[in-house]
Amino acid sequence: MEEIWKDPVWSKVIATSIIFLLSQLFVFIWGIIKNVGFIETYKNIFKNIKKKLTTNKQNNKKQNIIKENDKELEIYEAPTVFFHYRFCDAFPDLEYGYQWLNSRKDINNRLKILLAPPTIFKKAKGYGVITDPIWWFRDSSALPIEKFKILNKKKVLINIDELIIEKIAAYKGRSYYEDFVYIQCLADKPTGLYEYNKEFIETLNKNNEVYKEEYGIYKKHFVTRQEYDNGSAIIKGKPKKINGAELRSRLLTKYNFIIAAKFSPYNSHKFNHYSNEYFNKLLKEEISFDEFVNWMRTLPKNHNDE
Repeated sequence: MEEIWKDPVWSKVIATSIIFLLSQLFVFIWGIIKNVGFIETYKNIFKNIKKKLTTNKQNNKKQNIIKENDKELEIYEAPTVFFHYRFCDAFPDLEYGYQWLNSRKDINNRLKILLAPPTIFKKAKGYGVITDPIWWFRDSSALPIEKFKILNKKKVLINIDELIIEKIAAYKGRSYYEDFVYIQCLADKPTGLYEYNKEFIETLNKNNEVYKEEYGIYKKHFVTRQEYDNGSAIIKGKPKKINGAELRSRLLTKYNFIIAAKFSPYNSHKFNHYSNEYFNKLLKEEISFDEFVNWMRTLPKNHNDE
């Protein structure tokens, strides 16, 4: 017997047999404790092993998705380059110049590509690279575009603004940094939360003045901006906490603006100072879009886009 133990092959066979017998003894005892038959005990053991393997597989898959998302939140291109790539994806049929889009379905499809997430990044790597590459501009107003969503066939959401887009014009410049998308919006209806004089809104539209109505949405209920800020609203006659309410804005006058790269020529003092006149004349149809484009082409390259 001593010789058998010293033999490496036989020692492994005996050791394996002992482990097997102990495992069977464990299964037998576990079945007695749980008052389960021998075969049923094996089924339960294999079921638990399968469940554990499935859970591990799902956890690994989640970790891989998180890693991929982290990579997506890193940007390596300068804003004008990033926007140019997005522009070419959204308007691949445009070689040079501009094209108008009037179909809401077509507009939504193109903007969905242009403003696809992510538009805001966690990390920017490289010279001149920033985390917020796409902005909207109108005279001295400008903000990064953080979110785009199609609400329905009639409306889209950009950041907190609900917009009824009438038409858009995509302009592709001779240089990559000149690209922009012109957006023209119709006036929306009031929510009913506030009281307005009809003549007051008509006067604003006539004078090309911008008027927005800000409010909150909580479980399909409209709440005033004050209620949103307070975090509580009167719903069905009773005060109620509105945690998770969304802030929204609605244009009650016609409006137009452009979407472009943050460091485009349109992020400049000259654009801030003079573009308001051009935007207003476009809404009144007092100038052609060619005149607007010709003026935009006079704006020099942004000094940040080197």
